[in-house]
Amino acid sequence: MGTQDHQLESLLQALQLSPNNIPLKKIVSEHLLSAGRTTDAITYLQEILTQIPNDKEAYSALARAYFDLGQFDQVIQLLQTDQVPDLPAEALLLVSKSFFEQEEYERAGELYEEALNLNPQVKDEGYQEELKQKQVQVKQKLRVVEFKPSTRQDDLFEKPEISFKDIGGLEELKEQIRMNIIYPFQNPDLFRSYGKKIGGGLLLYGPPGCGKTHIARATAGECNAHFVSINIHDILDMYIGQSERNLHDIFETARQKRPSIIFIDELDAIGSSRQQSTSTYMRSLTNQLLSELDGVHTDNEEILVLGATNTPWFVDSAMRRPGRFDRVLFVAPPDLQARVEILHIQLSGKPIEEIDFVKVAKKMEKFSGADIRSVCDWAIDLAITDAMKTGKKRKVTTNDLLEALKKVKSSTLEWLSTAKNYATYSNESGIYDDILDYLNKHS
Repeated sequence: MGTQDHQLESLLQALQLSPNNIPLKKIVSEHLLSAGRTTDAITYLQEILTQIPNDKEAYSALARAYFDLGQFDQVIQLLQTDQVPDLPAEALLLVSKSFFEQEEYERAGELYEEALNLNPQVKDEGYQEELKQKQVQVKQKLRVVEFKPSTRQDDLFEKPEISFKDIGGLEELKEQIRMNIIYPFQNPDLFRSYGKKIGGGLLLYGPPGCGKTHIARATAGECNAHFVSINIHDILDMYIGQSERNLHDIFETARQKRPSIIFIDELDAIGSSRQQSTSTYMRSLTNQLLSELDGVHTDNEEILVLGATNTPWFVDSAMRRPGRFDRVLFVAPPDLQARVEILHIQLSGKPIEEIDFVKVAKKMEKFSGADIRSVCDWAIDLAITDAMKTGKKRKVTTNDLLEALKKVKSSTLEWLSTAKNYATYSNESGIYDDILDYLNKHS
């Protein structure tokens, strides 16, 4: 049984003990839908609507369930009732697609427009093309965009209180970050005397779940710099030119708050290879990012841009030119010291015996931080299960953790296998040498 299945079964057991718990019933329904148990989810959602007849969340989830089963008439009947006022855009999109499947194309187009007007983020270019093929023109509202400092963007910035003291292990990586980022921020005059600029770009890459975001926040804490973390969803907008404006807005706010660190998560989504991108909008957004990094018309002094990606091979090569993300660091799975520290953090405040953390950590070679958290969750569940059976609370033990290790496998292995291929066969510049070094040490 996988971790998600285990969580679902635990939720179902909890629901048996509290059958009238509506929030819990909603969570169970979402997990059932995600697990493909659509019919079971429908049963719980119908129970919710019996208790709360106008619950919009339940109506929307039930519509999604019917849609997944291909019962389009049920979707239309369910969501066009007067009992459900102010439908969210996602639900309107389902109604639109259901009318489309019923070959009522004009009505489908009208509802799609309504959904877009409510929330531009639900735009579905594939569906829009299908409507177009049926001679349905979707009218999109235009708006004039005037740039002014955005309060929302300003609120995204913070000054992290964590530092490298809060990150166990990874000493080699931390020292590289000190030399490339922290020391220049702390000793700007010294570095300027050698003709070095304070700021620039640095790309962090490695398997998912290995703490790239945490490292970026700690770096900002070490520099006492303002910090903002963004991803593609913070940038994209359906209106022409607005995505680029959103990106520019964030950089402008960072310049006003210097010293600042902009952390771009999933850089490959914003800075993907323009040769591979089929979207004019995405190519334009990539060009905007390159322009911001170059700072042709602006001063980027004391502005550091940290990018993170799980797939550096999909990042546009132009991103790695001098002055952009020309410094690249590999964030490997946690080393032994880091794994011990993560175990301590995950079990902090929990009822535990004297755990042999080193013994457990040694068996977690190539585990990500997320994997280690999953092991701890499994171990805690084992203790809870025993407590429920015996009626006596007991502490989590080393044996619980070792038993949990049988349930959780490293999630980084597939990534490392893919990365090895790129490092072996597509590494003319030597950018992936750190991957080969890591694999040689941990073969």
